[in-house]
Amino acid sequence: MTRAFTGLMLSGLISFGTTSATAQTPPAGGQPPAPPPLTNLKIYPKDIARPELIATMQGFVRQLGVQNQGGCTYCHVGTAPNFDFASDTNPKKDIARRMILMSREITAKLPEVTGKQASAITSLRCATCHRGMAVPKVTEVALADGLAKGGNSAAVQQYKDTRKQALDYNENALVAYAATLVNGDKADDALALLQANAELNPNHAPTYAGMAQAYAKKGDKDNQIKSLEKAVQLDPNNQQLKRQLDQLKSSRH
Repeated sequence: MTRAFTGLMLSGLISFGTTSATAQTPPAGGQPPAPPPLTNLKIYPKDIARPELIATMQGFVRQLGVQNQGGCTYCHVGTAPNFDFASDTNPKKDIARRMILMSREITAKLPEVTGKQASAITSLRCATCHRGMAVPKVTEVALADGLAKGGNSAAVQQYKDTRKQALDYNENALVAYAATLVNGDKADDALALLQANAELNPNHAPTYAGMAQAYAKKGDKDNQIKSLEKAVQLDPNNQQLKRQLDQLKSSRH
């Protein structure tokens, strides 16, 4: 994808990326160790910022709808929290690389095909076709497959699942965009969007987790803690959020 696309994010683990970011356990009573360097980067710049790369990989998870299909392991090797992101063993990783290059080529040709300036072109990205499905299918194809495999009940379920997965404009997409704003030093803009999202759906934990990121960027630790507490309250099984909250609270003492 274009560099503009590399800011996409949703809460979740890294996927489809080319990092060597195997998780490490922090020493007891000490600070977490520095993450290992990024290695085996073949699509993105070798000096890409870690938050930008992570956001991009998380965006892939969301746009392909593979959160429940292994997340990181859809294209990477290993299991949480130990992944070998640099490994090329999983063939889906090479497919992802080729798809990224293909989308860049198509985007580069769009000004000539449409007669528009490059600045007026919307870049092709994963969501353009996948829209939350690992194997993209338009509605009529998905329904036909459901009918052929399991009759009308399967077709109806296929339709319901597709509606659940389809991206379009939804709260998860908003949280992902807010994260790119935070990474771009626009935390106030991110907070405005996230607070509006919280008004529409006060029970969406990723919204409050996003707020915590924005407050952290602003150096507002009190509101960062309050936002994480709300996120953990809404998603009590999210161990990552719990660890973040515990580490933040312990750093205040």
